[in-house]
Amino acid sequence: MDEWLAGVQKGFGERLLDAIDARGLDDATVYKRAGVDRRLFSKIRSNLDYRPSKNTALALAVALEMDIDETCDLLGSAGLALSDASRFDLIVKFFILNGRFDRFEINEALYRYGESMLGA
Repeated sequence: MDEWLAGVQKGFGERLLDAIDARGLDDATVYKRAGVDRRLFSKIRSNLDYRPSKNTALALAVALEMDIDETCDLLGSAGLALSDASRFDLIVKFFILNGRFDRFEINEALYRYGESMLGA
């Protein structure tokens, strides 16, 4: 069991903070781009085991302009995944795959199809 548990991957918070650092961004820039409340971001930062909603995780991935593989890794670290059975997921995935990371543009498409918006 100890060997098995030694293979535990980084959690959501740690992966998120690593991605922010790798891009040379500061926290405020990222949570503002994502439309995420400062208090929620602080909760993620102070509790690296925190598991956000899919909406929050995707908003942060878009704010960091993550490609689809990075996005899936970030989601997976929170126990989440993109699903081709979800119109919300497909819309966000379309924008990520096409390198379009403007949250407002993504939200317009989500709104048009009756889906909840990123960072809302």
